[in-house]
Amino acid sequence: MSMIMVSYRRADQDAARLIADYLITKYGESSVFFDVDSIPTGMNFHDRISNAISACDVVVAIIGPHWIGKLEGELATRLANPADSVRVEIEMAQKFRKPIFPILMNGITMPQRSDLPEELRFLVDYNAARIDSGQDFRYHMSKLTSAIDKISSPATGWLLAPFRRFWMAGVGVAAAAGIAALMWSAGPIVEWPLKKAAATADVTTVGNVPPAVPASVTARAKAQGGFLFPDSDHRYLGEADFAGMSKLELRLARNEIFARHGRFFKDQTLANYFSQFPWYQPSAVEVPVSQLEETNVDTLMAAERK
Repeated sequence: MSMIMVSYRRADQDAARLIADYLITKYGESSVFFDVDSIPTGMNFHDRISNAISACDVVVAIIGPHWIGKLEGELATRLANPADSVRVEIEMAQKFRKPIFPILMNGITMPQRSDLPEELRFLVDYNAARIDSGQDFRYHMSKLTSAIDKISSPATGWLLAPFRRFWMAGVGVAAAAGIAALMWSAGPIVEWPLKKAAATADVTTVGNVPPAVPASVTARAKAQGGFLFPDSDHRYLGEADFAGMSKLELRLARNEIFARHGRFFKDQTLANYFSQFPWYQPSAVEVPVSQLEETNVDTLMAAERK
């Protein structure tokens, strides 16, 4: 366990502190990111939160009475603001495909879909844990940590993911290379038909193993959060973006579009390359991409063929 991120509204800090202290007791202080204690004075808040979520294994989202952030006499909620810190944390956790554990504190119910901005409505589909700070607190927390342990286990995480009802499963980054090797040896059992866009990702390259990725390419990606094109999921790429890029770099940029969504790669070089980045959590052979991303895949492939 490298880190548990505790997301909460400052007005619900007492409940959040109670949960964070329990997690620290079980996993150790260095394994729990609780922003009141974890952000040094003078450090940029948003940069620190982004780095924490990128590096964490799971996000515990505490939904207390003030989570929506609706002030008396006002129609708009704090969550309606795209810059709201709680909203940013949850959106970022989803972007990095982190397992999210919603916690309903002290009788609070899950907000209605209509009460949430569109970007957060996916939370309504989660079967959230209910935790009270009273006499049953330790019992409920033991169930929570048991669920965290199961998802964080590289030996069972991805195998059990399709069968879990209660939590969105993720795959530990440290196990990604090993999982890719297992998928390689498994062969045809995971090669079901792919959609048109998915078929342009390098799922298999038997007999065509690409060269090792140069350290300079990896360093450039790491400087941009682990992506050669961090915005390829929401911006159309053009020829000017590819100036000076090698065919290998173009291939990595094309496949990182699929890796962002959790694509398994049987090609060992691709699997090893993407497993370096905390955001990569492989979960399926066939993954959905948007129309914009599909266009970027086609554009990158065309540039590779020149």
